[in-house]
Amino acid sequence: MNPILSSSQPKSVDIPQGSGAIRGGIGYTYNDVLLYDAGRISPRVTICSLPDEVLLDIFEFCLPDRWYLRAISWSKFVHVCQRWRYIIFASPLRLDLRLLCTDRTPVRKMLDIWPPLPIEIGYSPIDPQAEDNIIAALEHRNRVRRIWFGRIWTSLERLVPVMEEPFPELESLYLQGERTVLVLPNTFLGGSAPRIRLLHLEAIPFPTLPRLLLSCNDLVNLSLLKIPQNGYISPEAMATCVSALISLTNLSIDFESPASRPDTTTRHPPPLTRAVLPALTDFNFCGVSEYLEDFMAQIDAPLLHTTQIRFFNQLVSDIQQLRRFIGHAPALMLGDTASIFIHGDFVQIDFSIRDRVFLSFEILCEGVDRQVSSVAQICNQFLGSSSIRALYIHEKDDMPPSTLEDVMDEAQWLELFRPFTALQALYISRNIQSHVVSALRGLSGETAMEVLPALDRLYLEEYQVTGPEQPDIEAFIIARQRSGHPVSIYDGCYYPMYSAQNSGGTSGSSSGDE
Repeated sequence: MNPILSSSQPKSVDIPQGSGAIRGGIGYTYNDVLLYDAGRISPRVTICSLPDEVLLDIFEFCLPDRWYLRAISWSKFVHVCQRWRYIIFASPLRLDLRLLCTDRTPVRKMLDIWPPLPIEIGYSPIDPQAEDNIIAALEHRNRVRRIWFGRIWTSLERLVPVMEEPFPELESLYLQGERTVLVLPNTFLGGSAPRIRLLHLEAIPFPTLPRLLLSCNDLVNLSLLKIPQNGYISPEAMATCVSALISLTNLSIDFESPASRPDTTTRHPPPLTRAVLPALTDFNFCGVSEYLEDFMAQIDAPLLHTTQIRFFNQLVSDIQQLRRFIGHAPALMLGDTASIFIHGDFVQIDFSIRDRVFLSFEILCEGVDRQVSSVAQICNQFLGSSSIRALYIHEKDDMPPSTLEDVMDEAQWLELFRPFTALQALYISRNIQSHVVSALRGLSGETAMEVLPALDRLYLEEYQVTGPEQPDIEAFIIARQRSGHPVSIYDGCYYPMYSAQNSGGTSGSSSGDE
């Protein structure tokens, strides 16, 4: 017997031949649900005949996953009929019912009408007078589960005092600052947030944050972005507080300027033992290398599998702690492919395998010569025993044409290529070919195999046999042939992304020995 029908089995009728009412076993009309079973059709059963549990399944399925959409969607169901209202309010936990309070919501009136459900607060200030609604919601701190403040351009003088008491049920806090904002005091949230799982602070100075983090035992996602100088937290204090977050999976530390750096006169040697972040899988950093080194010297993350590092315009001379930190994470591998992207004001290098990026570096600097030199410093420290088989070098659309015409020291390109001892395929985009090929031309005689000794395929975008770079290319090809390690030239426009499994020739045009 079908579970959604009544206890007594209704009589069945024959299905009309050629009827278009049945499709895939279920017939649909605008008002009714028709049930089909073994070539017979039951009398029409309206949705009101469905049991409470089935309706509850339908409600749960229809509610959106995104928190702000879910918080405004369920109220539509309770206005359909009294029965639906009863079913929904009888299962607030299963349906995760919450009240969304915004600056445009008449909060006091709404909270008087609805049951005492958990509260979620969303605020992107337009009218400062609307803060009254947000304050009204914050006053119910025992019910507040989520706080989302986007683009806070006011000074928060009215909101922060209301938030200096504990919010014992708070699970998510997102504060995005803009312009000048108030420094969060050490009494913020009463100095404790035991149930919080997501904490996102952007351009919000909070120098006493480590004290709050010591109470966040369930924290999963911590994002500290655009940390202003008046919100600076030392690497030692940062490492101490995050080491207690055993559930932390995502960590982002992003400083607003290179002025946020450790005091070199008070730096201490690395500790003998390091704290382990047992759940951390993703780590992002933006700042100076000295800060990152001091921070990395104190922690390990064995499950780490994705890391993005951004350095300000500086010489990256020593990142041995970062190299050790990455070496202690077995899942974080360099892969078999490296890609260098030259932009107008920064350069980026990604290490990947089968299009999945494991490790990414960005250095904020201008000028191709400075960018190539910065990437060379990174590669020479990370590629001691390189497994990289393919290297792609691209210039991006935001590159000023005049920049690519600058005269460069050819030795900088050779210094970049030197650690790629296992490289087999090199791809060069069109506008920087003259720089690279000119550098390769200098490899002749005994020096022909000192750089890129395993290279056997060179892919040049829009390669032309009669192009201006042809004399330099021929000099390089001849030198490699004489060394007994020939290199073939291909038109890079027709070459797909390289993988370790694709080590044969391609359909592109070629020059030189096959």
